[in-house]
Amino acid sequence: MLPEYENYLQFILKLSPLSQESINALVPFLHQRTFSRKDFLVLQGNVSDELHFIISGSVREYFEDANANEINTWFGFENAIAISTHSFFSQKPSLTHIQALEDTRTIVLKYDDIQQLYGRFHEIERLGRIITEQYLVQIEEMKIILQTLTARQRYQYLLQHKPEFVQRIPLKYLASFLGIKLETLSRVRGQKD
Repeated sequence: MLPEYENYLQFILKLSPLSQESINALVPFLHQRTFSRKDFLVLQGNVSDELHFIISGSVREYFEDANANEINTWFGFENAIAISTHSFFSQKPSLTHIQALEDTRTIVLKYDDIQQLYGRFHEIERLGRIITEQYLVQIEEMKIILQTLTARQRYQYLLQHKPEFVQRIPLKYLASFLGIKLETLSRVRGQKD
């Protein structure tokens, strides 16, 4: 088995135990993909049937508003799931793009394969529920932070709780994610405590 698959299995086994039978059923459905910087994992308007587990690299999720401004909604790094939630679960066109910010390697599971595994193995279905629950908790947390804190407080939150955002994300994307102008982010970054 490839070391990347071992890392993926170690990650998911920390979330929920799986029997050897479930692991043996899961592994043949895993495929590795490589994306160069700026490649798209998901294109807005296309149906996404892939769930990506990030082995290395980083990605951003964004959409374009009516004025063609890019609005960044999420960033993913090693050991994160990259997925167009709306498109993947509804099998409808994606509302967002997911793009590699760095050269990125992922392990991919296809929608139909996951559904087949859910039907055959209750413990894999439980794992999917746990991953979904964690994802929803993170989304709600960020939604509240982005809606209730000042620009400075939002940036400070990222510094303290998500330093990889500040260290690895280009400032223009970070500003968009925080809902502020690039100039405001530069000013906030320059302020002393």
